[in-house]
Parts: sequence; structure tokens; C-alpha cells
Amino acid sequence: MNELKVLGTEKIGNFEFTGIEGGFGENKKAMLVKDIALIHGKEVRQINQAINMNRARFKDGIDIIDFLNQSNGFRKFAEDNGLIGSNRTQHVYLLSERGYAKLLKILEDDKAWEIYDELVDNYFNMRYIIQKQDSYMITDPVQRAKRWIEEQEEHQVKLAMAKQETKDVQDNTPISSKDYQVLSRKINQKLNKYLSQHQIYNKNQVALLRWDLNNSILKAAGVPARTLIRQKHFTAIAEALVNWKPSETTLEKIKAY
Repeated sequence: MNELKVLGTEKIGNFEFTGIEGGFGENKKAMLVKDIALIHGKEVRQINQAINMNRARFKDGIDIIDFLNQSNGFRKFAEDNGLIGSNRTQHVYLLSERGYAKLLKILEDDKAWEIYDELVDNYFNMRYIIQKQDSYMITDPVQRAKRWIEEQEEHQVKLAMAKQETKDVQDNTPISSKDYQVLSRKINQKLNKYLSQHQIYNKNQVALLRWDLNNSILKAAGVPARTLIRQKHFTAIAEALVNWKPSETTLEKIKAY
């Protein structure tokens, strides 16, 4: 178990929060959900709910630590540092930089990336900067420039990886109930347009066409049910809606009615 240490109150720009180090590796910085909620202007329960709805995406010990999980041995640390609010508290989450990056895309805050850049540049990487101070002690201008370029490249790779991870989380996020309603409305509009153009009113024929259209949508998304549609499927679904025509099999079945 990586030792945790409370660093005290940290201040980055206008943000104040409890600095915590360790848990995810030696000298690794971490953030409490209660501080994340404050920074984003949300309630702790809202942040916890966002995490819990996507809990499978957060890897224990890499992205997230739950102080109330008895198996990881961190509960005493939480108790000793007054992190447990009440007996009704179910989760006290601590997020690594990687975990926080994932959370940002789930929250879809207007200021999410602004906050992320600020914290990554000035909080999560602070220890890294301190450890690299020897770079600025190099007197040879060429070697100093070379070291600076290497460090910048490392930092850019790290940011790119974090942003790719958060994009993957967003792509695989289930569509909201509002998006589901919009999708259903678009499907109905497409079907009704076809029925009107071909003057089809027989309920059995309508049912066959509805099934055909829905099947085309699911096939485009590569899922067996609408409830499994994710954000990343919308482009393929939009194309399927535009290009949809009943299959020859469906058209043959329609003739039977």
C-alpha cells in the first residue's frame, strides 16, 4: 500500500483544496472528491453519483481510491484526517490525475478543460518540476536546451494520453434520456416520411417497416438494443437514417398483407 500524506491547503489560481500525496504511487498527487465538487460548483453527492454511474471505468488504485473500502486499508487514514462526514457516508473518493481527467469528460463542464490544464500544469506536475530542477543547473546552453525540449515532449505526451483516455470515456458514455428521446423522434420522422410517400397504412406493413428501420439503426451501431447505444455511435446512426431503405426481404413480406 502506498503511503498517503496530507500536504495541507494547496492554492492554484483561485482554487483552494486539500493537497494529498501518495496512494497512487510515490510522490503522486491526488484530489478529494469534496474539493473537486467545490472547484466545479457542485455538491459532493453529484460528483459521487457521476463516478458511481461510471464506476467500472475507474480502476481501483490507478484512477480512484475509496477510503471506505475495507480491503484497501485506507479507512483509518480517512478517519484520522476527518474525511468521513457521517455514519451515512457510503463513499469517500480520492482521484489520481488520470482519474480526475476521466471525471472531467463525464461531468462535461463548460470549464472542465480550463480547470484540467490549470491543475495538471500547476498541481499534479509540481513534484515532477521539483525533481527536474537539476535541468536548470546545466550550464551548457545546448545541453540545457536539449533537456528542456525532452521535458516538454514528455509533458505533451502525458497530456495527449490523458485527453485520449477522457475521449474514450466520453465515446463510451451511455446516451442521456434526452438524447434517447431525440433519437426515437428522428426514427419516427424517417418512418412516417416513408409511409406517407408510399401511402402505407396497413398496421402489419407499418410494423414490418418499423422493425426494418430499427434493425438498420442497431446494425449501424453494432449493438443488439437501443439501450446499448453510446455517444460514439451517433455518426453511424445518422448515416443509417439518411440512407435507410427497406430491405428486399421486408418488401417481399409487405406484399403478403
